[in-house]
Amino acid sequence: MTSYAFIDNILHVTIEGQATIHDLYTFLDDFGKIESIPEHLKVFYDLRSASMDLRLDEIDTLSKFAEKKTANCKSVKTAFCVKDPKITAYAMLFSWLPENSKITREQFSTKKAALEWLNSK
Repeated sequence: MTSYAFIDNILHVTIEGQATIHDLYTFLDDFGKIESIPEHLKVFYDLRSASMDLRLDEIDTLSKFAEKKTANCKSVKTAFCVKDPKITAYAMLFSWLPENSKITREQFSTKKAALEWLNSK
């Protein structure tokens, strides 16, 4: 299950339970339809209760799709809060893939550290 809401100018996304590549595409597609996406977007993904099985090519395609959905933003700063080693590896791969320098992605083991990074300059 994926839920999201803007809280204190940060898009908080929580993924719980099994998430398929289809679920992730659907979320990004829905996200791309939000009318008031900030120019300087900050996203916090809580993946601590998520489970997923992805291939490298799916992660690459997902990264490109996310870039496309945020093309109108001047900057996109994304923090992943992870616990499971496999999900951490996925987040790391996803973080290394952006082709646009306006996009920064990092992984964290605590929500506090992730939010502090998102709010830093």
